[in-house]
Amino acid sequence: MSDIEDMLSVTEPKVDTERALARLRARVEGERIAPVMRGGAAPHRIGVNIWVRGLAAAATVALVATLLTVSGVAETILTIFEPKQLVAVPITVTDLNGAASFGAYGTLTWTEQPKPYDVPDIRTAARDSGMTVLVPGNLPTGVGTARYGVMNKTTATFTFSADKTQKAAAAQQRTPPPMPANIDGSKLFITGGPAVVAYYDDGTSPAGATGASGASPFAGMPKLIVAQGKPPVVQSDGVTVEQLQSYLLAQPGISPQLAAQIRAIKDPSSTLPVPIPVDMATSKKVTVQGVEGIFVGDSTGLGSAVIWQKDGIVYGVAGTLTEQQVLAVANSLH
Repeated sequence: MSDIEDMLSVTEPKVDTERALARLRARVEGERIAPVMRGGAAPHRIGVNIWVRGLAAAATVALVATLLTVSGVAETILTIFEPKQLVAVPITVTDLNGAASFGAYGTLTWTEQPKPYDVPDIRTAARDSGMTVLVPGNLPTGVGTARYGVMNKTTATFTFSADKTQKAAAAQQRTPPPMPANIDGSKLFITGGPAVVAYYDDGTSPAGATGASGASPFAGMPKLIVAQGKPPVVQSDGVTVEQLQSYLLAQPGISPQLAAQIRAIKDPSSTLPVPIPVDMATSKKVTVQGVEGIFVGDSTGLGSAVIWQKDGIVYGVAGTLTEQQVLAVANSLH
């Protein structure tokens, strides 16, 4: 989630924006997180890429939540994970150091693949998604007009495989615990979306604008992103998911601290963890739209984000804005 987390921040009384931008750009280039945008990039294509990356990050969080936090016993096709609340889970690089990709535990087969696409207006976004699309009543100065994208409803089946797990571990010179017989071959049926993303460009600066520190890594990127979507729902064909949780949290590379945080979630079958990289960001609880949400940010002053769930929909507002501005936008959605 480094692309997204690099945009998240909180407001400090004094912010050295140029220094922060230079530091971020150096990190992006040095760690090869993503190419740094330079003058002449097409704003439309950049906008599409940003919200697609955002949806991909959200899908990753959903899959991690699916595999780590479902609990209970499913004796037949049964809904075992349907999040109704969010919880921040601080993580460090070492928490997942060396952990295998969750795809290594089996095979993910898409029935309906994610197919994000642009739509011309909010009416089309609402029609295609089947949702009432909320719009902000309060936009900060400098935010341009909205463009919309939609991601379709997706469905997939994840089949666990002991053989694939062993081969993936051997390639990393690791020895995973034996996969229980009732997990090997078991299936999870995952449904996610649809989702709608509105992205607002900076209405005052042309794409590719540069400052004293050179081309900004934010050149051409949306000033504000407003997203909403239906959270993932997971069903099982009979696996004992308490045992599944225990097995996954025992994998080499997952720190005891992270495992303890996941196990401490009081109602894991209805709680979606939101990973917060503590070396880059902090989080706190906030009230937004009358419910509890999670604010994420750091001290660079480059941007911030808030995420919450209400009436069966997960909402998110993020951008190169202050905490006060992001919360004002979130609370003005109607």
